[in-house]
Amino acid sequence: MTTHQSNDFVGQRFPRREDQYLLRGEGLYLDDLAEPHNTLHLAFVLSPHAHARILSIDVSEALEVPGVVAVLTGEDFVSLIKPIRPNIEMPTYLYTDRLALALDVVRFVGEQVAVVLAESKYAAHDAIELVQVEYELMPAVVSLEQAISEGSPVVHEHVAGNIAFRGEFASDDFATKHAAGKYRLRERFRHGRVSGSAMEPRGCMAVPIRGEEITFYTSTQIPHIVRTEIAKHVIGCSESALRVVVPEVGGGFGVKAQLYTEELISVALCLKYRRPIKWVQDRREDLLTNTHARDHIYEMEATFDERGVLTSLELELYTNIGAYSSSPFGGTIETTGGARQIVGPYKLPNYAYRCYAVTTNTCASGVYRGVAQPACFMAMEGIMDRIARQLNIDPLEVRLRNIVLPGDMPWVNVLGVRYDTGSYQKCLELARERSGYEDFRRRFPGSRLKDGKYHGIGIGNMVELTGTGAPGWRVRGLQAVSGIDGATIRVEPTGKVSVFVSQANAGQGHFTTFAQIAADHIGVRPEAVTVYEGDTASTPFGTGTFASRSAITGGGAVIQAAEKVSNKIRRLAAHELQVEPNDIVLQDGRARVASDPSRFVDFEKLCLLAYSLGKGALPPTEVYGLEATEYYDPPVVTVANAVHIIEVAIDAIDGRVAIENYYVVHDCGKVINPMIVDGQIHGGIAQGVGEVLMEEIVYDEHGQLINASLLDYLLPTALDVPDLSTLTIDHVETPSIDSLGGFKGVGEGGIIGSVAALTSAIYDALEGIGANVNSVPLRPSHIASLIRAARQSAPDPEATRAKQELTAAH
Repeated sequence: MTTHQSNDFVGQRFPRREDQYLLRGEGLYLDDLAEPHNTLHLAFVLSPHAHARILSIDVSEALEVPGVVAVLTGEDFVSLIKPIRPNIEMPTYLYTDRLALALDVVRFVGEQVAVVLAESKYAAHDAIELVQVEYELMPAVVSLEQAISEGSPVVHEHVAGNIAFRGEFASDDFATKHAAGKYRLRERFRHGRVSGSAMEPRGCMAVPIRGEEITFYTSTQIPHIVRTEIAKHVIGCSESALRVVVPEVGGGFGVKAQLYTEELISVALCLKYRRPIKWVQDRREDLLTNTHARDHIYEMEATFDERGVLTSLELELYTNIGAYSSSPFGGTIETTGGARQIVGPYKLPNYAYRCYAVTTNTCASGVYRGVAQPACFMAMEGIMDRIARQLNIDPLEVRLRNIVLPGDMPWVNVLGVRYDTGSYQKCLELARERSGYEDFRRRFPGSRLKDGKYHGIGIGNMVELTGTGAPGWRVRGLQAVSGIDGATIRVEPTGKVSVFVSQANAGQGHFTTFAQIAADHIGVRPEAVTVYEGDTASTPFGTGTFASRSAITGGGAVIQAAEKVSNKIRRLAAHELQVEPNDIVLQDGRARVASDPSRFVDFEKLCLLAYSLGKGALPPTEVYGLEATEYYDPPVVTVANAVHIIEVAIDAIDGRVAIENYYVVHDCGKVINPMIVDGQIHGGIAQGVGEVLMEEIVYDEHGQLINASLLDYLLPTALDVPDLSTLTIDHVETPSIDSLGGFKGVGEGGIIGSVAALTSAIYDALEGIGANVNSVPLRPSHIASLIRAARQSAPDPEATRAKQELTAAH
């Protein structure tokens, strides 16, 4: 029986209920939690070398520090924690096991070699300075280019040539069709290395409860995966005795969707010492040891016809996965993601790729907002811009000629990925209209130079693969990522609704959006619904919060559980009112007779009946309680799409980029809460601006991270990102026909589209002087050097005059 949809809270702009307590300062982050009596604090000794043998570790001086309880090294953990090995089943995948603490060799700056336990964090940090480690330096390999060069040092002896994984694909008779292409172009795109920077860095606290039971507080996006993985790796830890609780996360972005050594060590030491164990990282540790992302090279050759229609694409992709494969996603997630998602919204008929996951003496890479999609769409949109340039066709028109059209849906791309619904043509045409794209082209012809600035307009036309279910993760070889999510819905004796979801809120507005979904399907107002997440003791098993999956998988589970509960409410009401259940409508906390709205019964009366409180008896076919648990396995993938168009002005002398106008047309299927969706897009755009214009993890040739502070690793501020006066967002809704509720993911579209569009806009602004923009980040110094090089090779009189005028003015 299907729930009567008599409510329409989904689609409304409800204010986020989370904001009430967060803005009052009442949110409890990891470091805000009360420390139990007898808490021990951890501090880690980090390797100062990228590659070295550990010859000896002397802890004697550290043990003399008042308050220090113990100093442990790798030998101490061999019997406590099993090596970390993500469960990846791919034919060419080579495991790169990581120990909880390095035992014989360190492989990146920041790898932990010892841990101090002390009565206070101050004593612990004092003591780590006194741990004496003797190293024998080994050759380090840092960059992708160096790592794949013949004769380079290897990070792991069993990983020849530093290639931990290689994958390949070719459509039918690709070589012949590619060779027959009428026009062709080659380009190399490079995306720098970045890291997420959450408001609160990572931390955890393990608290013994009774017997072998432990409550483990950790700032994570994947509480159920962390629980299972800790029980699997920590010797003597029982999963049934481990409760994982997620406090306020302070931003996750995928960086907190990993299993980390500090979590394993905290639980192992809690079991060993039977005392609470707490660890909170500082910002330097955050940048040194949290998983990094991107650092890709795309070598591409495209063929196309005289209209600019793609006929084939060949890709060779290299991704830097760092010294170890992160868990649970391993070292293939960005490699396969970049190679398989680059096709995007285009009808590419012939495609081949070779992709490589490359190990280096740098921090491990992992999932980060958008995963490979910001990088691969930057490259794909770059190809579209270059086709337009080569054929002298407008760049937007080239995209329209290649786009998947409404009549093509559902579309199966060259890789066999099914796009169930989408609005690719509609979004592109609406973005052209709303942005004044053609007016910009008329205003800024030729070199684009006006008033000392180069003006450009760029397009980021993208799809976002979201809400991947179990089959999708198995295809990618990941065995420890379930793909399902669960929800338990309980209507309490008062008639209020409790919703327990297997997600972990990290700022996305779950407590508001899941309440809207449940309210629609149960027949109450959202104010009557309380949502609970992030506690493995009360929530059903699930995969967690990442990869734009919350609305799809969590929402789908809520819908299924709500339908079971509402169907029972309807049956109880029908029994009370002596009608058929399909004549009952649930709305505003009442069960009404559809054919006679004057007849109704309040939920509270039905709940008292369901819980045997007061008079009345259940129908003989019913059982007590008003509760249901459901697990939802969504389709292999659900495909959202968007178009970003950005206008920029670039100072002709110093290379500074100003974003003058920003337009987004976004389609995430059925919109649950437009206010929250807009917020997700805003946040993604802010990160995309940082990724293109300033952010980059920089290692020197010795593997030293030379910008391990927020003074040097620059993040965008409110002055750098578009405000509401320059940013316009429109929504197109094409509900998914494959997922429950018609939802598609929205969490990463902002960053995916912004990286591609902003890079495209800078390319467009400098196209007239012949500068080739094919890498990010594009800091002012880099852009200025591109301008200087272009002027020297083909002097632009107009630019020269502008420079003279500006110089005279100063």
